This record gives sequence, structure tokens and C-alpha cells, in this order.
Amino acid sequence: MPTADIQKLFKHPFLSQFIIAAKLLPFTDSEIKKLNEELDRYEQLFLNPDIERKLITKNELLASFAISKAEGSQLTLQEAQDVYKIVIKNKGYDFIKIKLQNKQSLTQKDYEKLEFFNIAKTFRTLNLHPLSINDLTPSLIKNIHKQLTVGLDVFINLPGFNIYKAGLWRDNDTIRVGEYIPARYQTIEKGITELIDYIKKNKTITALAVFHTALYGLHPFNNGNKRVCRILEHLLLRGLKLNSKNLYSTSYYYHKQKPRYYKYLLYSLERKNLNHFAAFVLEAIVLSIISVVKTSLEVKRSGFINRQSIEREIKSILKPLIKRKELQYKHLFKIVKTKMARQTFVTYLQKATDEKIITKRISGRTTFYSLKLTTHEEVALQKWIKFAQKRLSYIPDDIKLT
Repeated sequence: MPTADIQKLFKHPFLSQFIIAAKLLPFTDSEIKKLNEELDRYEQLFLNPDIERKLITKNELLASFAISKAEGSQLTLQEAQDVYKIVIKNKGYDFIKIKLQNKQSLTQKDYEKLEFFNIAKTFRTLNLHPLSINDLTPSLIKNIHKQLTVGLDVFINLPGFNIYKAGLWRDNDTIRVGEYIPARYQTIEKGITELIDYIKKNKTITALAVFHTALYGLHPFNNGNKRVCRILEHLLLRGLKLNSKNLYSTSYYYHKQKPRYYKYLLYSLERKNLNHFAAFVLEAIVLSIISVVKTSLEVKRSGFINRQSIEREIKSILKPLIKRKELQYKHLFKIVKTKMARQTFVTYLQKATDEKIITKRISGRTTFYSLKLTTHEEVALQKWIKFAQKRLSYIPDDIKLT
């Protein structure tokens, strides 16, 4: 690699170890901004207001859920939804105080519910008051950590519990992330100050990816660093005028790609090369933008099936076509073969074909089925996925095959 392509971005003793070669990243800032502008135009012209509201609410819930999962939570999505209803109603979460007053033991599940409550409440509050990058300060970062972790140290007696010290910088050098050793605790505040100065002087998407990686590298808090990094990334992305409607979040993509998230984060930290994780952040942003249209398409496909005047059983066997543009006969039947005879399944498929609800395509000895539905979303998805495929070696099937 030509030396001129390698940059050192920081002077701080710890951060100065890291390098980046921005020319090797899969997307440029201008390309991502253009894609976001296309999403804004699509939203303005084609996105149904009801679908938009559902996307915003779903994004807040799933992003908060994904952030809690990054910390190893075993909370189910249904349990998270129940807690989220309390957040939406702007109520306090005082069940732990009641348990303590009644001298009841606190459980791991109690901890996970309070953890999620803090995340969802903080995420929602900050989203309602978008952050300007110029407003970023060390005190603000500490305050975000405090909001995310307030009250959690009451669970200190749980097995394997790591104390948080809400809103306080790390005060020891015992933390390890795999084999990686974070910055010495005495250097954290100076490192944070330089990172903030960097993002204020470089208000770019690439700089945001660097900020996320380097902030985690500093590991400023005793516990809860991933939460802070992900929420700050989301807020700063909106501070760059992307995702203005809050329709998507990279955190949910990170959750779905958890092994790759940790792999590239550790690669960057252990090799002192910011490219590994910065590239993954840019991938997450691009595919999260694309996923907004994917979700809208799935909602329209679902509505299309539900509007048809056919038996409930036929609607049921067509539901896999909501998330896949096209499926083979054998894959469709595999889903229902324990509940339905093959001949009944064939009869239902033929009826849906005759009613022009689905189309049949035969290729050699294989038969494929798809919904007979044309949408603006499908056209946009084909274009955007083709663009992403030119830059990325991997695109998840749930996006690529929609």
C-alpha cells in the first residue's frame, strides 16, 4: 500500500497508534449522502404515512432491543415490547424499588428489563431532540452513559456482574476486550477531548466511523461502552443530516450481524487499523438505508395478500413471499408440509395462480412462484442492491433476496 494512502489522525499517545487508509473503504461520503437523498425523495413521494409511522416506532424499539442484545441480554422481543410500552407512556419503571421495599430478591431478568428500559428511554429522548455535532462535549458523553446505566449497580450481587459507576470515567486498567488492552484510565479524558475535536473538524460519515471505533478503543467507561458508542453513532449520523426522519438504525444491523460486528471491531483494535471496523460501519449505514425500502415493500406485499378474496389457508401459504421476491415450490411446501397434504397445497397454489395473485416461472425442472405485484419499492431495491453488490463482498440474504 502506498505510504501516502495511510493516515494517522491523532496525536494522543494511545490514539496515535491507529492508522486508516480511507481510499480502501467501500463507500465514499458523497455516495452515501446521495443514497440518503434518494431515500428522502422516495419517502416524500411514495412512502405511505402509516407505514412511515410504523417504521419510526419499530426503529426505536428494535434499535433499543439490539443495543441491549449487544450486552448479552436474554430479554425476548415480547418482553422488550412490554417494557417499551411503559417508555412510550412516559412512566417511571419503579418495580425494582417496590421489590426492594418488599425485601424480594432481584433477578437477572429484573436487571435486563431495567437495562432495556434505560436504553429505550435514553434513545427515545435523544431522538426527540436531535444532537448537533457542535454540542458534543465530554460532559454530554458522561451524561448519556449515566442515563443508560442509572440504577443498574443495585444488581451488584448477580453472578458475573460488572459494576457501571454511572456517568463516571473508568478508574482502573483491569479491563480487557479479548486480548485487546484499552487506553490507560488516566488518559481517557484527554483522548475523549481529542476525539470530539476530530469529529467537529471532520463532519463526515467516514469520520463518524472512525469516532465509533476509536471511542470504543479508549473504552472510557467501566461497563456499557457499546451502548454509548451505538447511541452516539446514531445521534451523530442524524447530526450529519442523514436519517432525518429516524427511519433506520445501524444498531439493528449490528445485532443481526453480531459475529461480524465483533470480528471487525477486534480486528481494528488489535491491528491498530481503523479500516476494518470503519468499512463495516459504512456497510451498516448503506444496508440500513436499503432496508427501509425493503420493509416498506414487505408491508405492501402483506397488504396485497390480505386484500385478496381467497381462503385464509391460501393466504397463509403465500406469506413466505412477503420476505422473498421468488421462492421455489419445494421451499414453499417445506414450510407447511407437516400441516397440509401435498395435493391440497398444489390445489391452493393453482387457485392463487388462476386468480392472478401469484405468477409461476418454470426453469428446467424447477418451478418458482412470486406475487403478481409491481411496486416502486422493488424498482428502487433492485437499483440500490446492485450498487451495493459492486462494493461489498457480502450482503445478507434477507436483503439481497427480498
